[in-house]
Amino acid sequence: MSSSPVDVDASFLEEHRDSLNEIFRIYLEDINPFIVQFEILKNEFPIEVQNEIRAIYGHLVRASTAVNREDIERNIEKMRSHTKRALFDCFKYSCILITDKYKEFFVRYKGVDLTYINEGHFLHDVQEHYHAAKEQLKAAKILELSNATEDQLVAEYQKAYELFADIEGALKEAESKANYLKHRATRRDIVSYASLAAGIIGVLITVVTFVLAK
Repeated sequence: MSSSPVDVDASFLEEHRDSLNEIFRIYLEDINPFIVQFEILKNEFPIEVQNEIRAIYGHLVRASTAVNREDIERNIEKMRSHTKRALFDCFKYSCILITDKYKEFFVRYKGVDLTYINEGHFLHDVQEHYHAAKEQLKAAKILELSNATEDQLVAEYQKAYELFADIEGALKEAESKANYLKHRATRRDIVSYASLAAGIIGVLITVVTFVLAK
């Protein structure tokens, strides 16, 4: 704790209302829904997003203690920058989560003939979309290593996220059909094993009967 009082003045909020409204709107409408989903799916949200949110609040406080207009404006601009970074980190992390779902889906239905779903279009389309989504995510990551602006990065990561979101929707839609095919294949295997077992037993009985008859 500070041993001396800090001179805080939040009167700047009104003067910079439009800039702050944009920052708060992005957090409430775009970032926070992602955070809720991350906590539901993983019971956590990525440290990168936490750090950006911490930085946003830190610059808000610094703006309230700034001694001149330039410092206030600089801190508000940094708030905007960290807000954009938090948003594209949300897009990026969502792409990773959906990638995991994609891989888990095909592990779950390994050995199931998924070409029966949507007359074969599902398997072809989802694999094609996954390749396109990976390429877009790769392009966004490469752009992040350049001198691109936060707005450019948000746009590129959003494109990747939207492609992955389409994949997630396709997987959800196909889940019940894939599960049905899996159960049907399991029943067919059981019948095949039972028939094989019955055939083997029949052969053994025939052999035993033949031996005993000698």
